[in-house]
Amino acid sequence: MPTVHRERADVHYDVQGSGAPVLLVAGTGYAGATWHPDFVAALAVDHAVITFDHRGTGRSSGTDGLYSTELFARDALGVLDAAALGPAHVVGHSMGGRVAQWMAIERPRSVASLVLASTGAGAPTRVDVGRVGIPIATVLGLLDKDFDTFIADAQRRTFFTERYADAGGAMVEWLLSAYLESRPRIEDYLKHVQARQAHSARADIGRITAPTLIVVGAQDTHTGATGSHFDQSIELSGLIEGSVMEILPGLKHGIFWEGMDACVELLGSWIGRVAVA
Repeated sequence: MPTVHRERADVHYDVQGSGAPVLLVAGTGYAGATWHPDFVAALAVDHAVITFDHRGTGRSSGTDGLYSTELFARDALGVLDAAALGPAHVVGHSMGGRVAQWMAIERPRSVASLVLASTGAGAPTRVDVGRVGIPIATVLGLLDKDFDTFIADAQRRTFFTERYADAGGAMVEWLLSAYLESRPRIEDYLKHVQARQAHSARADIGRITAPTLIVVGAQDTHTGATGSHFDQSIELSGLIEGSVMEILPGLKHGIFWEGMDACVELLGSWIGRVAVA
């Protein structure tokens, strides 16, 4: 697995397939290994699919000091530079969508298109990440349970529909195992949470010029520390001029896992439309 050194961190990444590059940007505390191999392989039939470990997750080193979505965006841009495959279609899920926003704002030439999945523009105004606390629900959850149980409960409740989870859907156990095998240290996880909470691209979101697809599950309505992902996605579609909105029926936050086939088809169609345009 190749590595790029960015701002004191060794960031690990991987490339599979060939063709127009697609960069997958994961969510809070998630490493590249949490993208299911079948999902990556399906995209890699026609594209060079790039996955990477956020600093402090998987095989990427953590660093002292605070994290931010801007810092994660610089890491991701460093990965694109190292891969040297040209402008990428950037697919960001949850916090990864917030990171993707900064990538498109700060380095538009590196972003062929954006797919902002289950995400939002963040806080109403810019705040110093050092002045952002950890959400009470997260603190209480970590105090009440061990970290593994806290993550397992959060994933099952918010990522997967009750019907799918109760039926023993294979992705429930797979995603938990993939997360725990590449899990961040508690300190790094909490710094990821802080970065997510402090994100606000509202003052700069109008600078996004890349073709943008906003996608969210119709049932992704759980009100978490940053609000409902469904409501945030709807709002985001109004903030980014010319963006396209897709609402996936019968899915919650884990659209790329429970709804893998639909997402592969959607991404293939989107990239094809952008290429034609």
